[in-house]
Amino acid sequence: MPELVLVAGVARTGAIGDGETIPWHYEQDERQYKTRVAGHPVIVGRRTWASMTDVEGTHPVVVTSTPGEYDAVETTFVSSVPDAIDAVDERSERGYVIGGQSIYSMFLPYADRALVSELPEYETGAAVFPYLGTDWSVTDRERYDEFTVVAYTNEDPQPPSTARR
Repeated sequence: MPELVLVAGVARTGAIGDGETIPWHYEQDERQYKTRVAGHPVIVGRRTWASMTDVEGTHPVVVTSTPGEYDAVETTFVSSVPDAIDAVDERSERGYVIGGQSIYSMFLPYADRALVSELPEYETGAAVFPYLGTDWSVTDRERYDEFTVVAYTNEDPQPPSTARR
């Protein structure tokens, strides 16, 4: 099974976006994110995938209730957590879960790590990052000029076989 890593930029309010876009931009955060996920599959929800630009060197694994309705070059469409994990496993030893809100919540129990950019924003948003829970521990903090990336480890990730297909 591949390592699953949640990656998110989160405001002080817990917001990750306003439901349509990300209302802030940190160039240094974008650079470190793109460098981190390059060369790996990224798991993303359909709405988030439709609104984003592809990160060079990644392979989007799009979770949607209607995977048969889509056909995009170099993109895999799936309808379940186990199918998404299988799609990542076919390509890499690690996959990054990049949102949106419902996708983070779906993959949270199965993720091994989380990398959260703590941003100095106070905006509220329609989309928020889920509470990680008591099985997660802070393992590192990487400080940048305007934000900090906090690394968390899940002490007890659930096997994907426990997820419904």
